[in-house]
Amino acid sequence: MNTKIVLIIGPSGVGKDTLLKEARKSLNGSFNFINRYITRKPCKSEDNFYLDEYAFEILKHNSFFISTWNAHRNYYGIAKKSIKNGINIISISRSKIKDFENLYDNVYTINITVSKENLKIRLENRARETDEEIKKRLNRNYPKIEAKNLIEFDNSEKLEVTSKRFLDLLRSIENE
Repeated sequence: MNTKIVLIIGPSGVGKDTLLKEARKSLNGSFNFINRYITRKPCKSEDNFYLDEYAFEILKHNSFFISTWNAHRNYYGIAKKSIKNGINIISISRSKIKDFENLYDNVYTINITVSKENLKIRLENRARETDEEIKKRLNRNYPKIEAKNLIEFDNSEKLEVTSKRFLDLLRSIENE
């Protein structure tokens, strides 16, 4: 089997980590769910590696990462050694799509979305940000996503519905 990269993108709060957590329960074998290295302690819906900023910078300086980015005062990275033969599922910043498209032939980008009303409720329930920070996030304009194989995925319905649709989508990519 060849290497396929499935990039999961979308604004914070749209449910990327929740969908990935549900998918991990059902998919195995050729599916490799990549853990990110981050400089904030992961919340309960995430499965990532925590590093302080000093350790992160050392790894970055020593070319440990295939891709790194900064978002909301935190650093994120994907280790080079984490990419395996088969399907690699990675939650990343939309700004890093080209890092993977430049290195791999089979890259699929899934943009997770929800309505603004739904996103507001999710961000408030998560309680990581102030009301002002949530308001700014909801009013943010994002540039058009540039990706070779872009797939839009609406995550507004109940988790039981969207997680099944998400699994079906991942399996269809596996079979391409």
